[in-house]
Amino acid sequence: MSANRYLPAACSVAREIPEILAQCGLKPPISRFVLTETGQGAAWLFIILAVSPRDRLENTYAAADVLYHLSTALRGHPVVFSNSEGFRYAVLLSASPNLRQALPAFQFNDQGWSTAPPPQNKEVTLA
Repeated sequence: MSANRYLPAACSVAREIPEILAQCGLKPPISRFVLTETGQGAAWLFIILAVSPRDRLENTYAAADVLYHLSTALRGHPVVFSNSEGFRYAVLLSASPNLRQALPAFQFNDQGWSTAPPPQNKEVTLA
């Protein structure tokens, strides 16, 4: 798999991020951008911030309203903040996984909870 097909979207996000953060009153100390694709096909753009972990940016750059504003301004792309091994944003550029397909549907039957689909010939009465 090649993340190159997401390069135009990554460049667009890279241009927009500093301006969006400035709208939130933040001056982004961005050191670099990293575009990658997982084995499952999810393309992520990481925005690496050039700050020390001692700077305690969680209360500003990682605030829920800032993440919401970023995601909204980036046309709904999910945005998360990571503080493991430095501070960074991660923007999902590929389509979000379909959780309906990814997670099994649980059904309750006479034996308890099951991931098996309900029988097709069983009648259900709604009161």
